[in-house]
Amino acid sequence: MKCMGCGAILQNTDKLKDGYTPKIDSKLCQRCFKIKNYGENIVNIKPINNEDIITKINKEKGFVIFLLDFLNIYEEVITTYKKIKLPKIIVLTKSDLIPKNISKNTLINNLKNIYHIKEDIIYTSSKNKDNINFIKDIIFQEKKVYFLGYTNSGKSSLINALANSDLTISKRSNTTLDFIKIKTNEGIIFDTPGFVPNNFLDNMLPKKMIRPIIYQLKNKYLLKINDYRISSSENNNLILYFTNDILISKRVKREELPKKIKVKENTDLIIKGLGFILIKKNTIISTDIPENLLEIRPTIIGGKHE
Repeated sequence: MKCMGCGAILQNTDKLKDGYTPKIDSKLCQRCFKIKNYGENIVNIKPINNEDIITKINKEKGFVIFLLDFLNIYEEVITTYKKIKLPKIIVLTKSDLIPKNISKNTLINNLKNIYHIKEDIIYTSSKNKDNINFIKDIIFQEKKVYFLGYTNSGKSSLINALANSDLTISKRSNTTLDFIKIKTNEGIIFDTPGFVPNNFLDNMLPKKMIRPIIYQLKNKYLLKINDYRISSSENNNLILYFTNDILISKRVKREELPKKIKVKENTDLIIKGLGFILIKKNTIISTDIPENLLEIRPTIIGGKHE
């Protein structure tokens, strides 16, 4: 028997192994029970290998729905998506959290152009049911559908909304440990372990709509974002798209920051795991954020409020 929450094989002999439960006839392992009922943050015992998931999927037959979280789209995520050989589609999850000033059609077109994506991209929300019936139609047509995505991309929430199932949902990575087969009225769907980024800040997920924070940042100031700092060589307008619990403050710049990045106007500075900053003007950004957490791209939101 497998845990209905994470897919691990249930066992009652070793507390240090995945799937442990004191009662072998339980539906949930002890880990999932604690996550679901007490909100505990419990790290996986066995690390999940991204390439193993891709290899396993590419040996299967069926259709892939690849989920993207608006705040966590960068090259590594897209590269993983492109390694999948099965027919596929991208679904932007948590559309209810995307700020209202952002045109979803513009966002989708920009993603396709910036990352050279040929397949369709749609958006959805397990909360307000955006395009849920469209996804059900895909399941009905394809009969066997795999849900893939990076950790915290919203897979389990979406599958629960589609199938009235009871997959374990956590605000931390990574909850699903093995493939979980679920029968629905439309067909068979599989929840899969979330891909884990090589480098990212494992931050809490947003609980409500992301509200852009605008700073007119003069070059004598810096922004402190949690424990990191960022400044601009030119007076600049920065628009921050982060999860809601990020601590942000403006400080007088008292020392030079070690890393410098030259950016063009209307560029997104991505901080992996937190979100991104839209930089409106050409500048040199100075920061003490580790290089492996940073990435730049042409902005995905159109370069302006819409």
